[in-house]
Amino acid sequence: MAGKIHNAFDNIKANSQLKQATKQFISEKYNDKTLLVRRRPVLQKRFAIICMALIIVAGVNGYLWVKTPVSYISIDVNPSIELALNRFDRVVSVTAYNSEGEEVIKDLPLKGKIYTSAIDTIVESKTMNIYLTENSELIFTIAAQSSHESKINTGVKNRCGHTGHNSQSVTTDTGIVQDAHNCGLSIGKYYAYLQLVQYDDTITTDDCHNMSMSEIQRLITGHGHNTDNTDTNNGCSSDNSCITEGHHHEENHE
Repeated sequence: MAGKIHNAFDNIKANSQLKQATKQFISEKYNDKTLLVRRRPVLQKRFAIICMALIIVAGVNGYLWVKTPVSYISIDVNPSIELALNRFDRVVSVTAYNSEGEEVIKDLPLKGKIYTSAIDTIVESKTMNIYLTENSELIFTIAAQSSHESKINTGVKNRCGHTGHNSQSVTTDTGIVQDAHNCGLSIGKYYAYLQLVQYDDTITTDDCHNMSMSEIQRLITGHGHNTDNTDTNNGCSSDNSCITEGHHHEENHE
């Protein structure tokens, strides 16, 4: 191509200096265009890599955003089970805190369910019904972000109000979650432990781990503090009391 440009100029009548300058100008422009064409695939490849990296980062962040627990619901009788919920109130993990709880959840499809459906699945299971006797206490304990607490509390109260069992719901702040897990307890049993230890400081978390919720409630009642406001006709109450000053925590989740 460059040779053709030079040959074409040989037939043009102009002084040699002007012809040479014009040839050089056109040749440089041609070379610049050729270099740009050659570099274009490299630039396109780099752009594609950057786009792919951004897509991966966005995907990972989105996955973590969906999978990160922001709310917790424990279901305690003697089986002790805890549901961790994401921002969409769906179950992202299920944990049993004793062998009875493990038996209950062993074959139940709970992950990905909306929390109300998961609660129904657990409470209506054959294994759980073994423990739901006339004298048992079915306690739902909720620790949720403030933006989710009211909705979840309403959903749980509706569920426990229709279980046909002696049940109640309790709300507490998310600050106790890590402490409860560090002690090997669900948030429900840990909350009950914090109530009981106010009246009997010899009680340990290990003691509560081996007790049913009915046993813990009887000990609390025995010290003159009745936390069970459940209606005798299989109703459901909500205890919105906070953790005592020595054990109160505040935690914000973004």
